[in-house]
Amino acid sequence: MKEKLNLMAVFCDDNDQLSRFDDMTNFVFYTKEEAGWHKSDKVPLSPDLSGGLDAIRENISQMLSAFNECRIIITKSISGIPYQIFDRSGFIICESDAFDLDLLNAIRADLINQDEEARAYARLLAKTPEETDVPGYYRFDLSQVQKKHPELSSKMALLPFLKETPFYSLEVVCDHIPPWFEQQLPEMQLQYHIENKNDSTKHVVITHVVCE
Repeated sequence: MKEKLNLMAVFCDDNDQLSRFDDMTNFVFYTKEEAGWHKSDKVPLSPDLSGGLDAIRENISQMLSAFNECRIIITKSISGIPYQIFDRSGFIICESDAFDLDLLNAIRADLINQDEEARAYARLLAKTPEETDVPGYYRFDLSQVQKKHPELSSKMALLPFLKETPFYSLEVVCDHIPPWFEQQLPEMQLQYHIENKNDSTKHVVITHVVCE
C-alpha cells in the first residue's frame, strides 16, 4: 500500500499553480524518492465539459488513462460528475487551497495512518468470534472487545460471522442482549437462549433453528 502513496498528481493552471479541476490545463506527477519528492514534466490535460451529461462522462472517463498507476490527485476543488467518476474509479481525492511539498508529506502520512488503522480493524474483526477446542463451537466476548473498541457495534462484530461462517453454536458474552437479535436472528434461521454463569455479564448462545 505504501508504494501507492509515493505517487501523486497535482492539477495545475497555465501559471503552474494549483487549480480547480474545471480550470486545469495540465498536471504534474510527484514521486516520493529517498532524496525527497521528484517533479515530472507537465502533462497537458484540460477537461472538456461541453455537451450533455453523457458526453461529459465520456470525456472525463477518457482522461483517467493519463494518470497511469497514480491514484492520488490534488486539486483546489472538484465536484459533480467529475468527482463521481474519479471517486468510483478508485482515486483518492485531496482538496487544498494552496500547495507545497509539505502538503504531499502530510497527505502521505495521513493515508499511511488510515491504512494502518484499517488493517488493525480488519485484524480485530478477523479474530472475532474465535473457535473453541470443539470444532464448530465459537465464543465471543463482546463486552471486553467493546471496552477496548467502543466504536465497534455488535452488528459490525457479529453479522459478518453469522452470515458467512458455518457453526453449530456461538456463545456471546455481553452486557445486554443486542436489540437486533429479536428480529434479525429469526430472519437468518437462528435462535438464542441465555445461559446463567453467575457473573455480571450475559451469556447468549446462538444456534440454528432445527426444523421438526
